[in-house]
Amino acid sequence: MKAVKTFLIIITAVMLMVSCKMSDKEMTPEDFLKIETEYLNSDLKIETKEAIAKKYGYTIKAFTDFEEKVDNDPALKKQIGELMLNQKTKGVRK
Repeated sequence: MKAVKTFLIIITAVMLMVSCKMSDKEMTPEDFLKIETEYLNSDLKIETKEAIAKKYGYTIKAFTDFEEKVDNDPALKKQIGELMLNQKTKGVRK
């Protein structure tokens, strides 16, 4: 009986770890901008960037992949720029 109980506890723990694992989901430009803005207003350490990405439900790999995508895609870079401009103009209007 004790072995069954231990087995069930281990299975439950494994299931929780797997279900809580962050996925490499596709990042949105809005989330990228939130993370980038928060990071630029921080101490600029890689650990901080990782913590901020995790806060928004992304891995550091997902963030850096999207960052590279923005650097190489003029249309995406333009979209990020427009989002930044909209953020700043909303802040001015308040």
